[in-house]
Amino acid sequence: MRTACRPEETIVARENLYPLAYQCYHPVEVEALSDAELLIFPAKELRNVLCWSQMAEFQRVQIAGDPTRDEDAQWINFILDSNLFFKVPPTNVSTIFSKLRRQVVNRGDVVVQQGEVGEACYFIKYGLAAVTISDVETGEEKLVAKIGPGRCFGEDALVNQTQRNATVTMLQDGVLMRLEKDDFLPLMKKDLAAVVELDYLLENIGHDDRCILIDVRTEAEYEFGHLESAINISLDILPLHLPRLRRDVEYILYSDSGFRSNAGAVAMQKLGYNVCSFATGLADLYASMVLNPSLKPLITQKRYWVKGGAVVSDHPRGVTI
Repeated sequence: MRTACRPEETIVARENLYPLAYQCYHPVEVEALSDAELLIFPAKELRNVLCWSQMAEFQRVQIAGDPTRDEDAQWINFILDSNLFFKVPPTNVSTIFSKLRRQVVNRGDVVVQQGEVGEACYFIKYGLAAVTISDVETGEEKLVAKIGPGRCFGEDALVNQTQRNATVTMLQDGVLMRLEKDDFLPLMKKDLAAVVELDYLLENIGHDDRCILIDVRTEAEYEFGHLESAINISLDILPLHLPRLRRDVEYILYSDSGFRSNAGAVAMQKLGYNVCSFATGLADLYASMVLNPSLKPLITQKRYWVKGGAVVSDHPRGVTI
C-alpha cells in the first residue's frame, strides 16, 4: 500500500485489524501481491453500529452501578439487545427506560390485534406469548412464533405508522412493559449536543485548566493516533470515569466522525457536565492536514490521563512518538 502520508507498507491478512489506509486522507494505491479477498463495509453504517453497541454497554455499566435496579438488570439487558434498540438513535436509549409503564396481563389476553392501529409497543418482562397471522381471505390463523422475556413486539406499526401485521396473545400470566406511541415517536428524533468547530478545538488543545479533551473511541483507535493532550475514555465505559471528572471545566468530546462523541456529550449534558462535541471528528482534521501540513504535530501516540484534576502524559508535552 502506497500513499503520500506514510511509508510504503505490506498488509498481511489477519495481522492487521484496521481498515486499509486507516486515518489517511491522501490518495492511496493498493496493489495485490497475491490472490486476496477484500471485505467492504459502508463506513457510515459501521460507525452507527459501533455507536449503538457502545451506548448499550454504557447503559449496562450504569445499571451495574445502581443497586436499586438489580432486579431489572436481566430484562433491561434483553431490551438493549432487542430489535427496537437499533431503531432508536443511540442518544435516546436511556430515555426508553423512563417512559416504560408496567402492565399486568393474564393468559388468553390479546395484547395487539392484527389490522388495528398501533398505539403502543411492548416488552415482555415475564410470561410467554403467541404471535399469529390471519389469512385475509380464509380467516385461517397461523402460529408464526412464541416469544418470551426480553422480546419486543408492536414497534413496527409505530415506526412505520401502519396497521398491526400480526396478533399477539398471552399464553401465560405475565408482566409487560408498555411504551406509548406519544412517548415512542419523539425517541426517533436524534438529540444533538452543543458542537464546536475545528478552530475552537485548536484554541483549547493543551489548556486543560479550562478545557479537557476526551477521545471516546476505543483504546485501539486511540493508540493508533489521537489529539495532543486528549485523554481516552471509551464511550462504553464512560459512566465508570464520570465520578473523577471535574465539573468546573469544559469538556470537548471527539471521535472519528462526531457520531459517538455526540452520543457521549448528550449523556454527559443530561448529568450536568459542561460538555460539547467536536462536530466533524478526526476525519475533518485529517482532511485539513492534506492542505495544511502544519496540523500534523497535533496527532500523537503519547498517552494522557487525568491525575489530581490535571491532564498528564508519559512524555513531555509537544514531543510526538
